[in-house]
Amino acid sequence: MERIEHELTHLLQRAQRVYLHAELPGQPLERSAYLILGRLREEGPLRNGALAALLGLDASTVSRHAAALQQAGLIAREADPGDGRACRLRLTERGHRSVVATRNARRALVRELLSSWPVDDRRTLAALLERLNAGLDDRLARAETGDPPPSAHNQADVTV
Repeated sequence: MERIEHELTHLLQRAQRVYLHAELPGQPLERSAYLILGRLREEGPLRNGALAALLGLDASTVSRHAAALQQAGLIAREADPGDGRACRLRLTERGHRSVVATRNARRALVRELLSSWPVDDRRTLAALLERLNAGLDDRLARAETGDPPPSAHNQADVTV
C-alpha cells in the first residue's frame, strides 16, 4: 500500500509538471477551467449551484471561476427557462473550442506516453483506473451521506 500511495503522489505531481511544461498549441486551459468547461460541455447549460454540486465544490468557488471564464469569453450567462429570475451558465463557441483543444492535447500526451505499451497493458490500466475512480466516487458519496467507510479490519493490507 505504501508503494501505491507513493506512486499515486508522484503521478499527480508529475502530471501537473508535465502539463505546465508541455509544448501545446494555443493556450491550454488550466485545471479548474477545464473541469468547469468540460462539465458544461457534457451537461449543457447549468445553474451555478447545480454545477458546483456536480463538481463537489462550494458554489462561491464556482461563481468566482465562472466570473473569470465569462470575462475571458468562454462562458455566458443566460436566463433559466424554468425560472426567469435565475440564470444558467453555458459554453460559448470559444469555450467549446478551448475544451476540445485542451482535451485533444491531453489525449495526445497520454497517447505518446503509452504508445509503446502493449494493448493489453493499456486496457488493464484503463480498467484499474476506472475501478479506482469508482472507489473514490463511492467514498465521496458515503462522506456526503454520513455513511461510515467499510471497516478497515475487513480490508487486506497487501504489500505491493
